[in-house]
Amino acid sequence: MKRDLLKPTADVVFKRIFGQEKDITIEFINLFVEPPVPVVEITYLKQEMLADNRDGKVSVVDIRCTDTNNQHFILEMQVVHHEGFLNRQLLYACKAYAQQFNAGIHYAKTNPVYLLTILDYEILPGVQAWLHPFSFKHEFENIQLDGLSVRLIELGKRKKMDNFNLDNPLDRWITFLAEPEKLITMQKFDISVYPNLMKAVEILDRSNFTLEQQIAYDNHLFAVADINQSNIDSYE
Repeated sequence: MKRDLLKPTADVVFKRIFGQEKDITIEFINLFVEPPVPVVEITYLKQEMLADNRDGKVSVVDIRCTDTNNQHFILEMQVVHHEGFLNRQLLYACKAYAQQFNAGIHYAKTNPVYLLTILDYEILPGVQAWLHPFSFKHEFENIQLDGLSVRLIELGKRKKMDNFNLDNPLDRWITFLAEPEKLITMQKFDISVYPNLMKAVEILDRSNFTLEQQIAYDNHLFAVADINQSNIDSYE
């Protein structure tokens, strides 16, 4: 019998998995963010980053956490492109960094902030790579300002490339985000070898979500379809 798996890129599902399952989130961060000190334990933080006197905006992110080394991580899932997207990413990272000073932390004692955003579309079509690391570097010398790091995953572009190798942990998690049903239907792939991945796929079963969550999920899909159709209509 074919299982009814929800899309992991949908808001309520993404937050359920990466906002509650620490082991899954830790593995994902270590793979795609590659912090200088590997993450072994995390503490979830509030999604809201409150407004300050400079911008007056309350920023709400999908997942926010810190680890035992005080590294700060933000995970975002974006399914619809909008104008100013990259600027918003910069705002999120900078706000998380700047809010450390509200607690009276000295400049030399600040902790690094890592923002990882998964895009279910292409944003840099002229670039072959699908995983994009951004940081502050000297224009001519090999000097980097530590503290802020932004990474983008172009899920839409990676899906088009195909040629997935499930021996590669990055490809396994990209497959989970793009086509999770493959992970339980491919005869030559034993998902039980990868407990966090297997747990993530199990969570996708519709029966694991309340009626309210299922309604939110369906409304999310309808809203995304409407926005995408509006974009097509306006372009034409």
